[in-house]
Amino acid sequence: MARVGRKDRGLLAKKDSAGKLVWFVRLYHEGRERRFGSFPNKTKAREFYEKAKLEQKEGRFFPERYQHGGYEPVDAVIDRYLLTIGAKKQMTQVAERYFAEWWKNYFAGKRLNAITVTALEEARQSLLATVVVEAKDEKGTDRLMTPQRVNRYMEWLRHVLNGAARQGKLANNPVLKLSMYKEPKGKTRFLSLEEEKALLKQLGSVHGSWARLAILTGLRQAEQFRLQWKDVDLERGILTLLTTKAGGVQYVHLNEEAKAILRGFDSWQRSKWVFPSENPATPLDARNFYGRVWMPAVKDAGIEWATWHDLRHTFASRLAMTGHNEGTIAALLRHSTTALVKRYAHLSPSHLKAAVEGVAGFGKTSERSQERGVRVEESTSISDGTVTETVMPGSVGEKSGNLEAAEVGVTVGEKIGAPDTN
Repeated sequence: MARVGRKDRGLLAKKDSAGKLVWFVRLYHEGRERRFGSFPNKTKAREFYEKAKLEQKEGRFFPERYQHGGYEPVDAVIDRYLLTIGAKKQMTQVAERYFAEWWKNYFAGKRLNAITVTALEEARQSLLATVVVEAKDEKGTDRLMTPQRVNRYMEWLRHVLNGAARQGKLANNPVLKLSMYKEPKGKTRFLSLEEEKALLKQLGSVHGSWARLAILTGLRQAEQFRLQWKDVDLERGILTLLTTKAGGVQYVHLNEEAKAILRGFDSWQRSKWVFPSENPATPLDARNFYGRVWMPAVKDAGIEWATWHDLRHTFASRLAMTGHNEGTIAALLRHSTTALVKRYAHLSPSHLKAAVEGVAGFGKTSERSQERGVRVEESTSISDGTVTETVMPGSVGEKSGNLEAAEVGVTVGEKIGAPDTN
């Protein structure tokens, strides 16, 4: 039953320095009095009081969590979140810790109630004014952080604060009140023949062959640099990828040039890894290679920007430009659908042009033949509306030893892994 006048035991009202009435909570814990606050109104104070009394009764009341109005330090919340990322990939953990360090420094010594919409907007402006290390624009001036990159910082903090809100540490997530910066649609970057030539020259004979292999196979950087010799079958021209982005085993076809490049490597004499580090027992450190070799070569080649993943895009774009359809490209990229391959559709106009020309010529051949009294025999077999293509020896889809096409990941209808983002 409510007390007369709603006089709640444990609730105290005081005026702050500005003369505004604020509320505090008084609790006895472990034999001594503790005070918590301030709260902006009596309702908030009462809610905290009742919650704290229940936690005392259940033996899960920890006063240090509720000092300063019940708000924890920002760095404590972030550190607790970092304890949950151990199962994530190494590169993901690196990114998580990078964002964590930035936000801990920005809100150093502050508590969760310091993260307001105003504070977040100030943080965004600070990020936008940040110079990207070793990045210059075409005029040689420093590049600033892009709005897209700033969005990644905000998304990371939003994720962390969502967790804090679920745990009752935060009433609401202030990041949700911000509108993210509008981002342009992603542009698929691939190397021209001139850019490839300049880049391979700067990489040198050794590292240039690594990049050329990526262009010939479409391997992701992690897949290539963690390749083991036991998974290389040069006789059949097959690479077996035991650990992939999709999660299952996948297979990669090798053409003659790719096989020649692999035959030229001598790492098999000293390591199980195709691309070992200076210590033969460990694979190449991709991050070290990127900063030490790749980025300087890109700069010296006069290329504005290129990532290793652009070599995979180059592989796909050249498949498109040589007339292969979406299904074939998706299979060779080891995508489960053709959705992500549509970005290359504009690069293969030849079959589209032939298709529209076919519409213009529809029926005309038969009419001309009938006029001449000549019987036209169709060379393409069409049954139930399905065109059947003949697979030539050595092409995608033929059997290779005991491996069917369905086993090596090149048949469009096969099971080739989970949906892929690249």
